Amino acid sequence: MSKLANIFNFIYRVGIMLILFLLIQLPPVAISIANRHPNNFWLTILLVAIFLMMFAFIIGWARRLYQQYNQLNGGRLRIGLVVLGYFVLVIGMAFFGQLNALLFHQTQTANNQAIAQMLNHNQLATVVFAISACTLTPVAEELIFRGVLTNLFFKPNWFWPKVVLSGLVFSCAHISTNIISFLTYCFMGMVLAYVYCRSGSLKNSIALHALNNIVAMAALLKI
Repeated sequence: MSKLANIFNFIYRVGIMLILFLLIQLPPVAISIANRHPNNFWLTILLVAIFLMMFAFIIGWARRLYQQYNQLNGGRLRIGLVVLGYFVLVIGMAFFGQLNALLFHQTQTANNQAIAQMLNHNQLATVVFAISACTLTPVAEELIFRGVLTNLFFKPNWFWPKVVLSGLVFSCAHISTNIISFLTYCFMGMVLAYVYCRSGSLKNSIALHALNNIVAMAALLKI
């Protein structure tokens, strides 16, 4: 009976992650629709409101799950660890970027291309999307792929399995057209997971994720 209960419990946890995984894909759809109707102000307002409400629901639910399953003690914001994590991200992403260009002749990942295509079609939608990419997205994705995922399936002292699984699932949530692109986001997810597990606090991985997205968005918008 205990073994059966464990199986159902595992299926339940997988189901939670699957739902969160699918939900986080939905907000950009609203922006994509708004971009197809740049001159329809009221439709844009409606879609932006839906976009923000979806994020509010995702963050709210993921936060409750994180508080329920969290096994780490948490801690303060560690600026040094965030800066070190960003330094590692820059080096790693540059390496994978060069590899992607060399092997597949791609100057940027398919995921970044998709994001770039969502910008500058609808002014209001672009502003909301850009701001959310630097604020709401890091919070939502860190709650899901670090806070919930790593605590749902592993014991507190299972450090590297958490890091690896987080990287793999995080990469699956981003568009990849080749193995290098997949490894790029897997690497990013693993660095974020390392920062979270090392510090015990999502504040640090959220800060690192936000910093990375701010720089990336500035580059895409040519600020």
